[in-house]
Amino acid sequence: MTEPSRIPPSTLFVQLFAKHQSALNAFISSLVATRMDVDDVMQETSLALWRKWEDFDVNRDFLRWACGIAHIEVLRHRRRSATDRLWLNEEVIGLLSVEMIEEAGLFDMRREALAKCIDKLTEADRTVVDLRYQTGMTVDKMAESLGKTSRSVHRTMARIRRLLHTCITAKIRNASGYHA
Repeated sequence: MTEPSRIPPSTLFVQLFAKHQSALNAFISSLVATRMDVDDVMQETSLALWRKWEDFDVNRDFLRWACGIAHIEVLRHRRRSATDRLWLNEEVIGLLSVEMIEEAGLFDMRREALAKCIDKLTEADRTVVDLRYQTGMTVDKMAESLGKTSRSVHRTMARIRRLLHTCITAKIRNASGYHA
């Protein structure tokens, strides 16, 4: 990736926002009750992030900053919808926010490790992963497409999951400096 100081500010914002959008959405989902509320808060958060973009220090963690703004937007949304009895109190939301911000960094680390580990798979194994998780194909359809039995596809997927789990765990341990 190009050095942040050399990228136009609006382009950098779009890149960082796109990279962290799913984690930010998950963060908001953990704090509000309904999908409609998540969408509303996400929209308000997106606007607030854009408005405050000039104040963002590109040397800081974008996701942590965005989650902090999202937390504020959740509280604003809660005040606007105070008649809804399903809301958590502000102290609980604050505690959940802190926990989710910490988890967001781990989520990004896991996602990056997963991408690297998938790249290490054989072409045949990557095809199985793509068929199942990119296209959403059922195991029976995969078996038909690959000319294998459903049982064989299940065994292959279990083996791939074990490989990915081992690889991701090793990458996260190496990244965090933890060695058991």
